[in-house]
Amino acid sequence: MIFVSSWDDGHPLDERVAELLGKHGLKGTFFLPMRNREGLPVMDPAAARRLNERYEVGSHTLDHAYLWNLDEQEVVNQVKGGKAALEDVLGSRVNAFCYPGGQLNSSIRGVVKGAGFRSARTIENFRLEAGSDPYMIPTTLQFYPHRRTVLLRNFVKRGHYMLRAPALIELCSTRDWFAAILGLLRKSASSDDVFHLWGHSWELEKCDLWRPFEDFLMAVAACGPRTCTVSELVEAGNFAPTGANAQ
Repeated sequence: MIFVSSWDDGHPLDERVAELLGKHGLKGTFFLPMRNREGLPVMDPAAARRLNERYEVGSHTLDHAYLWNLDEQEVVNQVKGGKAALEDVLGSRVNAFCYPGGQLNSSIRGVVKGAGFRSARTIENFRLEAGSDPYMIPTTLQFYPHRRTVLLRNFVKRGHYMLRAPALIELCSTRDWFAAILGLLRKSASSDDVFHLWGHSWELEKCDLWRPFEDFLMAVAACGPRTCTVSELVEAGNFAPTGANAQ
């Protein structure tokens, strides 16, 4: 099993997530906007640089802007401006991007690729492989106790039903959400699956999930996975772009 974790929004509590990942020998990618137009705090430059010393830091636009309804020039400003500003703060290249709210289309994908990013993550759940397009990286699950109805809506909305059905079935096998994600992890542990966990540190705080989160990381570490960042997942050659994705 390959274990990947990625964290959105650049909240100051991302440093606590980083500490727990490090404690259990796991890697992570943290997607940071420079500001958050929804009002949530964003870590200061010194904290971002500390994070970048041990983990991968990627971009999440300039202002945590949902790109779908923006005009083309504003999409460019948010994507390219966020990358440039974050690189100025970190003093190093930023290769990974995450679409706020998972909002994208072919035009937005093209802007992200054209800005010089080498990968981009979506919020498509229930996938146990890396996908076929490094600019549309799927995930396995969000660390959050979603109701079954929410999981089913996500399943219907995102497509790729044959690929996603096995994970959905496992996650709906019990009403105990933590037992369900542990069950999915254990089924993947001895396989070639890519298990991509994502979430928000501020949700861990809001929903009092720190204890179950660390318990889950302990279970991951006990599986002895290969662990990598989003960029390392791409660099390892896990993608085979074909057709429309080979751009």
